Amino acid sequence: MINSLSLCTLTIVIVINSLLVTLASGAINWNGNNWAMSCDFYGNDLSNVRVSGEGCGGKCAATAGCTHFTWTQWNGGTCWMKKGSVSKADAFQTNDPSMVCGVTQESQPSNGNTINISNRGSQLIKVGFFKNLGPYQPSFVAEKVVFISPGATQAISLAQGWEGRLQKLTGAPADPATWAEIHFNAWQDMTFCDISLIRGFNGAMVFSSADGSLRTGFTNDLRPGAPSKFKVKDSNGYDVLQPTEPFTGGRNNELVAYYRGQVSEGNAYIIPDDNASSHGTTSKRMNLEIY
Repeated sequence: MINSLSLCTLTIVIVINSLLVTLASGAINWNGNNWAMSCDFYGNDLSNVRVSGEGCGGKCAATAGCTHFTWTQWNGGTCWMKKGSVSKADAFQTNDPSMVCGVTQESQPSNGNTINISNRGSQLIKVGFFKNLGPYQPSFVAEKVVFISPGATQAISLAQGWEGRLQKLTGAPADPATWAEIHFNAWQDMTFCDISLIRGFNGAMVFSSADGSLRTGFTNDLRPGAPSKFKVKDSNGYDVLQPTEPFTGGRNNELVAYYRGQVSEGNAYIIPDDNASSHGTTSKRMNLEIY
């Protein structure tokens, strides 16, 4: 029989061993993001700058040649920008819980489901990837978020069967915004995509396939000529247009009519019945231009 003291000692030993195994595994919890805590990358230093931990990823994305970064508390907070090909697997765990490491341009495999996202605007953009919770069930919790500097293109690989949307995050995920919806490995293993204005407008977008078989979307800014009553600001004060069909129900028919005159048929969902706006291709390599 094990007495209570022996049982307590045994429990402590098991807990300590479990902790040692966890530390030894070097597991870094990315949580579906391009950054994580308590991690670092070896070498490949490009430059460094004093900035907050929250601003390090954006600073790297806006710096030519920066593909990954580490942030430490040194000198009041320093972002160590790094260069060269990289993947999350190159990061190693540290014992400093305040450290942050991340990637802005993760090296991608040469095949599989890939989206090349190009920033056609003049400002740094933040793009969220929202995987659907189920059929016609959008999520408002980003699976991953990337920052893309003006004129830059970033390649992102997505899992088999990935279905959801990409959204330029000028405000909160539920704020009015243009949606770039995509479903990889759908019917007959095809890729289906569309640009949607149903949930609002915060910038033009164009989808195309790498093989040239598909192109849909538009490049014009819809805000200037829109009826003033539909012009609002999102939670960050960015100028946007309201949804054609708000989450609260109903339809803004005047806004629908305005969009019909601005976007050619088949290039954007304006109402849910615009099925001609859904396009398919056998290509697994897609491009998304964000304006």
